[in-house]
Amino acid sequence: MKDDKKVSHILQLYLQWPVFLTALVILAGAAVNLISRKAGFVMLAFTVIYAACAGTLYMYGKKRALGSLVSFASAYSWSQKQLLASLELPYAIADTDGKILWMNRAFEAVTKEEKSAGKSLTMLFKEITVESLEKMENAMEVHVIYGESKYRVSMKRVTIRPDELASGIPEKQTEQQILAVYLYDETELYNYKQAITDQKMVAGLIYLDNYDEALESVEEVRRSLLTALIDRKINKYISAVNGIVKKLEKDKYIVVLRYNFLEKLMHDRFSLLEEIKSIKIGNEMTLTLSMGIGTGSAEYSKNYDVAKAAMDLALGRGGDQAVVKDGEKILYYGG
Repeated sequence: MKDDKKVSHILQLYLQWPVFLTALVILAGAAVNLISRKAGFVMLAFTVIYAACAGTLYMYGKKRALGSLVSFASAYSWSQKQLLASLELPYAIADTDGKILWMNRAFEAVTKEEKSAGKSLTMLFKEITVESLEKMENAMEVHVIYGESKYRVSMKRVTIRPDELASGIPEKQTEQQILAVYLYDETELYNYKQAITDQKMVAGLIYLDNYDEALESVEEVRRSLLTALIDRKINKYISAVNGIVKKLEKDKYIVVLRYNFLEKLMHDRFSLLEEIKSIKIGNEMTLTLSMGIGTGSAEYSKNYDVAKAAMDLALGRGGDQAVVKDGEKILYYGG
């Protein structure tokens, strides 16, 4: 508003310069009159003609200048609207309640709603709520899922005057606030991040809780068969998720696999815990095992240390369970 007044003042001064110069010409005529009356009368005649021309140019020039400014402002407003409409970044204008007032073509392409100018942000994106809009101060960002894509919605409060409103937005007599809404497609970025996460190395340990006791409860001729069955169960289970398992001792194994396959193991709640109990070849004692899984670090050695810490938790809770330690997060299965 201050800028508008400044521009108006400069324009008015520019149009009034001929009037100011008229006063200078009159003073010059008075000076000439002191030297020569005849020359003064001649100067007076030209001064009157100059004043008449200056006044005429001021009156008519002002109207033409204002008309040109109005035409320029209209053309600028139209050009600005066309630029916003053709902007590749999805952009929309909404009121403070979230009702969409206007959107550009890119926003329409995302929402696939050509007549969405009556719809609300809260209807299009469930992550945006009426409560969050009410608590919003100057700006807010929300991560949303729309269709098969993921977006970051950036919203900013903008204060406008009625004469600045674009066509299609209802006018009001006082200043009002609207929301400028931008959509940033983060689907590809999210997929890259997820791919990096899926490729992370997961270290795991498998300990047989009662291997010696179970082995002693089996006839000597069947002990090698029991050991082979245990190894087969563990190897088959880890191979099914493209993991690597290595036997460290007679009752201890180390496992290496990718994070995305760990999610599969957690989904079936580490079925190996029950599968190992199904081994029955005359052993009176049921076999059980414990698993310690460590992840969350970019360093393999630290993940191994985390796996040992997870195993200590599993054994401390009595064994026969799996413990997943992902950074500070700990998950328990079985037991």
